Amino acid sequence: MSSNSDRKSSLRFAGNVGPDDVETETYTAQQDATVEEVAVRIYQGPRLDLRVVPFLERGEPGYRERVPLVELRGKDYVDGDNDYWIFPTSEAVREGEVLGVEVRNVDGSNTYDYAVDMVIDRAGGMARPVESFLSRLRRVF
Repeated sequence: MSSNSDRKSSLRFAGNVGPDDVETETYTAQQDATVEEVAVRIYQGPRLDLRVVPFLERGEPGYRERVPLVELRGKDYVDGDNDYWIFPTSEAVREGEVLGVEVRNVDGSNTYDYAVDMVIDRAGGMARPVESFLSRLRRVF
């Protein structure tokens, strides 16, 4: 059985976005996995002018559907000013699908920094719920 550090890893997207600009960073999954957590760090300064959307793109290239990794109410993005948000999630990702973040700066004068970290669990990927059930069943018998 693999240790927790062998199966989990962190994927980081970080950068800065210029005035009235949008930055999109992506990573193509190399194997089936599950996104366990999404942490969004918005550094001091933007006063809600930086809009962060962590996402998963499913489907074939050219026909991808973008699915937000963070379910939000009232807004379609995460914003803040000197804030750090941790969002627990359990989103299955298939090999070849794309994880990413889109960051929009609606301030016309300033550049702002951000960081988005995703905790990725490769243990079982899409089959993890079945493996978890079988593991519990083996302990009983």
